[in-house]
Amino acid sequence: MGLSVSFIQDQYKTTLEGKDTQQVIRDFTFNKGNAKLGDSFVNFIYSLAKSGVTEATTGTKVSDHVLANAYRSSLWPKAEYLRIKGKKGQLADQVEALILFFWIQSIVSLNDFAKCLIENLTAKKLHHPREEEETAIAAFTAVLNLCYSKWDSVKNG
Repeated sequence: MGLSVSFIQDQYKTTLEGKDTQQVIRDFTFNKGNAKLGDSFVNFIYSLAKSGVTEATTGTKVSDHVLANAYRSSLWPKAEYLRIKGKKGQLADQVEALILFFWIQSIVSLNDFAKCLIENLTAKKLHHPREEEETAIAAFTAVLNLCYSKWDSVKNG
């Protein structure tokens, strides 16, 4: 019997029904272990998207600077129950866990994350480090806003 990636979702998914959804997302996001797995997940989805946009396979690490700035530019800072603060590295860790949460909970699919990044990355900017940083911030802001819009329906519904 082979394992599939969904076994991770099955193992870590939390039922949200009847729970304080705001507490659930806070607990998940501020867990250091989730940030470690989230780091790999974020790098993976970015590498997928960048490979798709440039039409050349790549493995890319997303910097703390990109994730921290994307968070600050997103809709999430207005969510009082999930104010992420701290130094750039701490903020990035929490953003990585936040993005992972949406995949584990099956709220946003791997394909939807990659599609959102692909749609928001500018191909010609991916060959220059400073410009790549700029387009990556915009793309991850879009990812975080996608999560925010999906979360709004989860927490209210």
